[in-house]
Amino acid sequence: MTISEMSEKLKLPRETVMRRILRGGYKPLTKDAVYSVEVFEAIRNVPGKGRPKKATNPEKPVSKSKKAKK
Repeated sequence: MTISEMSEKLKLPRETVMRRILRGGYKPLTKDAVYSVEVFEAIRNVPGKGRPKKATNPEKPVSKSKKAKK
């Protein structure tokens, strides 16, 4: 697969696909920048950069004052 084909299937900009490939250290199969399907699968689920989002329903810790009342 080429970078353009990957970007169309992933619905991501071409530059993003190129960055993910470079960050992962994947090498093209040919000098025409053709990559294997395994590379496509590997970059498909790359987590975004930055701090992860908070959980939607985190359990609240019980405060010390509530523990003492029991």
